[in-house]
Amino acid sequence: MKNTLLFSAIVFMLFSGSCQKEESGAGDPKGMLKVNIGLFISVNEVQSSLKSTLAAEDFKVVIYKAGGQVVLSFDKASDMPAEIELETGSYYVTASSDNNLPAAFANPYYFGTSEVFSITAGSTQTISVNCELANTMVSIVYSENVKSSFTDFSTTVSSSSGSLVFAKEETRAGYFQPLNPLSISATLTWEKADKSLANKTLTGTIPAPQPKKHYEIHVDAAGVAGSAFFQISLNEVPDPVEIIHITENPVIPVPGTVGSGDLLITEIMYDPAALSDAEGEWIELYNNTDQTIDLQHLVIKKNDTELHVINGQIMLAQHGYMVLARSENAVPGSKYLYGTDITLNNTGALLSLCNYGTDGTNGSVICSLDYGSEGFPNATGASLCLDPQKLNLSDAMLGNSWCKSATAFASGDLGTPGSVNDNCD
Repeated sequence: MKNTLLFSAIVFMLFSGSCQKEESGAGDPKGMLKVNIGLFISVNEVQSSLKSTLAAEDFKVVIYKAGGQVVLSFDKASDMPAEIELETGSYYVTASSDNNLPAAFANPYYFGTSEVFSITAGSTQTISVNCELANTMVSIVYSENVKSSFTDFSTTVSSSSGSLVFAKEETRAGYFQPLNPLSISATLTWEKADKSLANKTLTGTIPAPQPKKHYEIHVDAAGVAGSAFFQISLNEVPDPVEIIHITENPVIPVPGTVGSGDLLITEIMYDPAALSDAEGEWIELYNNTDQTIDLQHLVIKKNDTELHVINGQIMLAQHGYMVLARSENAVPGSKYLYGTDITLNNTGALLSLCNYGTDGTNGSVICSLDYGSEGFPNATGASLCLDPQKLNLSDAMLGNSWCKSATAFASGDLGTPGSVNDNCD
């Protein structure tokens, strides 16, 4: 059961002029600055507790000019005086805990920066710096199968800047620099009949680990000769858990060689009501295979007149969903933005997902449908959704396999972006 640790501490500190600042002329116009340092931590924990954080008073605070030049620096917020004069101009403030390591156990790192603000002559400016978890959190859970079937086991999680070994008794979370790909290698050891030792090794990756997120890796093996796999639970706020399966011998196809029907278009929001079309349009894809698929270089097309080439590595897990959206506001949680390249007609259009081919226009079709053709319902303020009982290429092309979504999501419209669709009665 998940335990959610929510810690919110706000320390109010008023600057005063006992710290040395840049030299300036006596006649220069000045204003006053007040700073509120806030520590806001909201991390979903899974069967463990986040290490007690440093108090906000211990955070390092730096004041910068808007151009990036350091004006003042305090090793601890508690060392700051109550009030300070600053020359008129534009500034910003950062605050951070002093523990930003490449990889370490029980080492959450927090960072925050203010918006750029202006100091005017004779005025007092108050700003806030909200600090949040800024590194990636990883923990390992070994199944009862592993504990009972193997004499020893450990998992090494590595990035280009550091690595940690999670031994079989390790319960602490590890913290890594975000965005650096993480390699996972679990070694399971058992004793054979002749008393010699043998090993089973599982490998996998987290391609782009994000800050403020907790990746819980479940290591399971169904006995010495049985199957084994990783299950990675991604816990974040406010998005739901995302499950990624990594098999013992993962096979990831080369980008641009996805087979027909391996990916399906399963949901289309073409006429949002709570948001404008420019903000609220989106398309959902479903991985219809038992292996991870890289969406990079695949092409989204509308009527062969508009196209967008997916320009970043997106690893879509087996039987997982991914939303392709026109704007950041379209749906909550993870999404890929295609921007203004694709617009969804309210009267219908031929939507296709294709391989790249030689120039992005001549690749083979993975899936395609015309949501304005016979049988497709009209949907305003709701997405069109493919019946989850018909997740195959032939049914996905038929209008009678689709219906209007009935479940509300964050925007106020109806839809199930990034998750299992509503059933079509």
